[in-house]
Amino acid sequence: MSDLLNWVTDTLNATALSDLVMNNAVVFPTLEMAHFLGLCLLFGSLLVVDLRVVGFAKAIPIERVDMFIRFAIIGFSINLISGLLFVVGDSDRYLVNIAFWLKMGVIIIAGLNTLYFVRRIKPQMDAGVESSHLQHGAHVVAWLSLVLWTSVIILGRFFPYVE
Repeated sequence: MSDLLNWVTDTLNATALSDLVMNNAVVFPTLEMAHFLGLCLLFGSLLVVDLRVVGFAKAIPIERVDMFIRFAIIGFSINLISGLLFVVGDSDRYLVNIAFWLKMGVIIIAGLNTLYFVRRIKPQMDAGVESSHLQHGAHVVAWLSLVLWTSVIILGRFFPYVE
């Protein structure tokens, strides 16, 4: 496995994109700002959606939560692009970091949780079902979303400490 990892890091490090990310004084800090902005959009929007699903923020009509879902998608997209550029730019740092791999695993689980939400819970919300009448699993899905995305943030902060 280490030969494969070495080959991947060597290949990524040899790209012009890696050179641009790591050797340009503006690119890496800009990516960090974009990643933080994406995180704010993603987590802030999910906070509104998930708390509304569990019954908080009842002043927001449940069918109006769609707007926040769109912002979460935009935030996730920003984070996906900036995160991929981080990995390409500094693969030696990320691909050998256990916190990175744990974060990727949690993101996959959060994605599966989101898929369940979109397939099972959101159609009920679109039909105008009030949060107290959503199927019982809706509350579990919402709390799990909050826990998983909080874990993603915490694991991301661990990167420098577990190198």
